Amino acid sequence: MPEIKNQMNNNLAQLRTLHHDYRRLMEVRAEDVGESGDLILCGTPVIFDQPYKLFRYGNKDVYEVIEHGAFDEADYADVPVKYNHGDSRGTPARTTSKTERGRLTITVHPDRVDVKMNLLPTSGGKDLYLEVSNGTVSQMSWAFTEERNSERIVEESDRITFYVRKVLRVFDVSAVDFGANPTTSIYARRRGDLDERAAELDERSRQALLHKINILTK
Repeated sequence: MPEIKNQMNNNLAQLRTLHHDYRRLMEVRAEDVGESGDLILCGTPVIFDQPYKLFRYGNKDVYEVIEHGAFDEADYADVPVKYNHGDSRGTPARTTSKTERGRLTITVHPDRVDVKMNLLPTSGGKDLYLEVSNGTVSQMSWAFTEERNSERIVEESDRITFYVRKVLRVFDVSAVDFGANPTTSIYARRRGDLDERAAELDERSRQALLHKINILTK
């Protein structure tokens, strides 16, 4: 069994490397469930076709739009809840849980994606619920991969917008405590995309200039 689990983890790592895994922040709230003792957190990570501002890059704002239909073929069958995308506090909920407590539910609606976490009453689950309840943690992030070949990028005078047309897999939903400005860590991959794009454009400009000089000097 450990060998099978390691193989699965290796396959997921390869998928994340091949397609790039992206993260997006979402507001999270704790539900008041009375005397049931349930530890329920809810959030809406995606509203389809709505621009979501990620960060500022140079003199332009960077947005991401997840288009309607992007989740039509997405794999979110086995998604854990984590803390800072790690396992240091265990896994207080998962989509594959066989019991209501400990279950992460991801629901795709026509206009949005909702998540509901019924956390296990472990020390990690209780701590996370308390931190959200008292406002120590107000945001969570979710990690996903997309079909890069289907992505569309639109650059305007004041903004750059990434249009995500096909989500391949959701990897985890995670509480984050990266401080007052978590965007540096959360959106590092998207910043890397822009750096690569800028380098490609610079190289094209350089090659075009060399070509022009070559023509003029013949």
